[in-house]
Amino acid sequence: MILKIMKVNKNAPLKVLFIVNRLYEWSQNFITRELTELNELGVDMAIAARDMAIRDDLSPKEKKLADKYFRIANVPFSPAYLFRHLIVAVGRPQKYLDAWRTLFSLKHKPSKFFRGVICLFRAAGLVKFAEQNRFNLIHAHFLTAAGETTLYLSKFTGIPFGATAYAMDIYVDNSGLVGKLRNAAYVNGTTKFNERSMAKLVPEHPERIVTKYYGIPTSETMLSPIEHEKFTFIAVGRLVEKKGFKYMVEACAELKKLGFDFQCKIIGKGPLEAELKAQIQSLGLENMVTFPGYIAPNEMSKMYRSGDVLVAPCVVAANGDVDGLPNVCLEAMDCGLPIISTTISGIPEGVEDGVNGWLIPPNNSAALAEAMKKAITAPNPIDMRIASHRMASEKFNVKKNVLRIKDLLEEHYLR
Repeated sequence: MILKIMKVNKNAPLKVLFIVNRLYEWSQNFITRELTELNELGVDMAIAARDMAIRDDLSPKEKKLADKYFRIANVPFSPAYLFRHLIVAVGRPQKYLDAWRTLFSLKHKPSKFFRGVICLFRAAGLVKFAEQNRFNLIHAHFLTAAGETTLYLSKFTGIPFGATAYAMDIYVDNSGLVGKLRNAAYVNGTTKFNERSMAKLVPEHPERIVTKYYGIPTSETMLSPIEHEKFTFIAVGRLVEKKGFKYMVEACAELKKLGFDFQCKIIGKGPLEAELKAQIQSLGLENMVTFPGYIAPNEMSKMYRSGDVLVAPCVVAANGDVDGLPNVCLEAMDCGLPIISTTISGIPEGVEDGVNGWLIPPNNSAALAEAMKKAITAPNPIDMRIASHRMASEKFNVKKNVLRIKDLLEEHYLR
């Protein structure tokens, strides 16, 4: 059986097949927001993913994405998938061989080669869906499995592909990254720091790497704080090494020694929870540093407004994992919280030292304690609150930023 190559109407509007690892992943609300806003703008789309999280906190607009969902196999070796693969191999042998050549050219780490094979088989299983629905652009969120599946689907069909890269897929799970960048029509690095890092890897095509900031829904005017007794630091994120929470606990111990009365709430779950709680107990901070646990995203505004400063003491983990520009910083800024964070990665693109927060070196609890002290004793905290809200609304408004992302997609789709 021979499949015909898709014919594209030169006057056809943009029609995008987005590929993500998991739709509605709660820790990746930035993807959900972006896709939601593109959908609201009328972009014709489908979202291929291996799974869809079941959540009860989605907005009516976000729920509409479920209608765009197309499930792809986690393990694409069922008889049905193998048959689709055979059709592609027989029907377009040159494109099929080109996909395999591309796989070997990526020079994967041994531990990632078989994942590449799986991605190639997944892509073969998507060919019929992509061509029957006449998509003219494929876009992946993350350059890991989603990005590699997108690459091979592009090889099989001739449909151009682009991607959004964040941090983990650039600095940690980056096997085959250079080859993926070389084959992409464009890659959105989401921060200037990421853009520069990736552009160095493809000096022959640096123009393909761009920065289009993601965003959050921002309020027109700063929301009023919720009254609370003590000065309150808020920290949000998975309890993992790159978040640097152990340095914040050490800084809290130093502030306690200096006689400051405050509270610190660490919101999130993760593998380091027991270790952090043991550290807090050993330093006698049980009444000052608490763990509210997981809080649904649509409830976080109340938490931010019940605090005075967000602390994000991000570091580069031992395996290279690092945050780009943490989404929680943007959410806190929209609620008028100044930010204490570090100078790594894309964080200085959202936090200006002395304007809407304080920037310190990473892995430095003494510097962090000093910044937290400045926050407690700041003579005009309202000025920083206003500056934080302004930064969020002017630079990271999702409705404004998604228009730039839509322009990027329309610049590259197949005509």
